[in-house]
Amino acid sequence: MRTTDGWSLRADLDEPAGEPVGVAVLAHAMMARRTEWGRPQGAGLRQRLVARGWRVISFDFRGHGDSGPRASEGGKYSYDDLVTQDLPAIHAFARARDRKRRRVVLVGHSLGGHVGLAAQGTGLVAFDRIVAVAVNLWMPQFEPSASRRALRLLMLGAVDATARRVGRFPARALRMGSDDEAQAYFHDLGRFARTGRWTSADGAIDYLASLASVQVPVLQVVSEGDRMACRPEGGARFLRRCGGPQELMRVERADDGGPAPGHMGIVTSGRIDGVWDRVEAWMRAPVLAP
Repeated sequence: MRTTDGWSLRADLDEPAGEPVGVAVLAHAMMARRTEWGRPQGAGLRQRLVARGWRVISFDFRGHGDSGPRASEGGKYSYDDLVTQDLPAIHAFARARDRKRRRVVLVGHSLGGHVGLAAQGTGLVAFDRIVAVAVNLWMPQFEPSASRRALRLLMLGAVDATARRVGRFPARALRMGSDDEAQAYFHDLGRFARTGRWTSADGAIDYLASLASVQVPVLQVVSEGDRMACRPEGGARFLRRCGGPQELMRVERADDGGPAPGHMGIVTSGRIDGVWDRVEAWMRAPVLAP
């Protein structure tokens, strides 16, 4: 897919054996790429949804995976680029391939979720349902603990300083993810946390206020094992800003009774298949009359 500003985005399109029940668009987390949806190898959510009859589109945001140039190769992008360019291009592709107007659902993990909600709230995309997986922003509105707010500001400050010095955040070298992130992107995340304002760089678009315009059903999946990126109470506060029907699904333990997975493991561990069965049932559930 090509965006209106000229970036080329790479995606995998997987078709089910029969007629699709709908279209699932999978948007990955930061410092990651579309292959997260195929983990554990060959048994990830991507394969699970295809087996359940979904047409699945999993894609790389610009600067990640095969949507180059990557940040490690000099690729430059901001948070706004992901909202105003990448998600609209993927959404348009998903709609264009579906002449029967089937349900199109976004499943967004962390970054992919809040970028998707920002694009939906501002009218740039029109998904029929949104599954937000461990979606939160490090902003004071969503963190009740003053000590954790202070720690997050320190962490983001250190990340921003590293990114400015190196020209990008070297997540791969630091073993914090599969993909580096552009300096401008992390500067935006730091701005959100410092100011408590989730807006476009020029201040013209208020993404936080736009959540009230998200009228489609939103399911937020949070894990008790997510200790920093999206603690359950923060994810719940974020979800309440959406204007339409909301549901919070808390992962309290793994299928085998062990501890709940962490921020990436909620997608990649293969330890909460029961949760994903419930998520898929929610994705296909009929729309209730008001």
